[in-house]
Amino acid sequence: MHKTCSIMLVALFGAAPVYADQLSGPIPPEVTTAVELSSSDVNRIVCPGTINDLIFSKEKGIEGHFAGSNAFVKFTITIQDDEKLYANTPSELFVSCNSTIYTLIATPKRIPSVTLRLAPSPSQNLKRNIDHYQALPFEKKVLQLIREACLQEYPDNYRITAAEEEVNISADLTVRLKKIVVVEGVGLRLKEYLVRPAAGAPVHVTEKDFLKSRLGERIIAVAVEDHEIAPGKSSLVFIVEQRGEES
Repeated sequence: MHKTCSIMLVALFGAAPVYADQLSGPIPPEVTTAVELSSSDVNRIVCPGTINDLIFSKEKGIEGHFAGSNAFVKFTITIQDDEKLYANTPSELFVSCNSTIYTLIATPKRIPSVTLRLAPSPSQNLKRNIDHYQALPFEKKVLQLIREACLQEYPDNYRITAAEEEVNISADLTVRLKKIVVVEGVGLRLKEYLVRPAAGAPVHVTEKDFLKSRLGERIIAVAVEDHEIAPGKSSLVFIVEQRGEES
């Protein structure tokens, strides 16, 4: 169960509108991504929509088919002198998902079946974000984003980047940026910070403690998970910024 936080908007200022070996999330389109697939089992590719085509070289011992939002890929196992020979040569796979091309360099490995998930293209993300927020007034858009952050339940069309950056704002606190969440097409960006006491004493924090330019630009809202932080404990702090696009 996710821990929830008490949401408190402390600022809604009138601000003017203005990627393979490290891959940990869905595979982006229009770039070449190196992946490892099982050389012995059937592998699955999941599209956030409909797969239009799956292109590969049969000469390299690949079998594949697709239906709906799923494609299935298997490397051929040959038998020589009663011994099974498994593929080990990298091969290109091209997946047309929602008419967007995803290019994979697939290296077969002796590992269990792999499921790959394809990320929506930026234009698809944009439309889904706008649809998600279009009926809400600006203040409720901000509240919605903070609620999703507190529950750690983000829609897959948000652009989420992991971070690991320490920011010095107080001798009493250790503040580390952990995640940046961008809602394209809506004009919002959320930064997630992990806050701990710097010494062996409890600290009390408020939203105003984090209204600092080092933590965000054009800050419009701050939410704190726990205002009282005991030694050895931590609290999440969410900072919402207004980005340079129409909201």
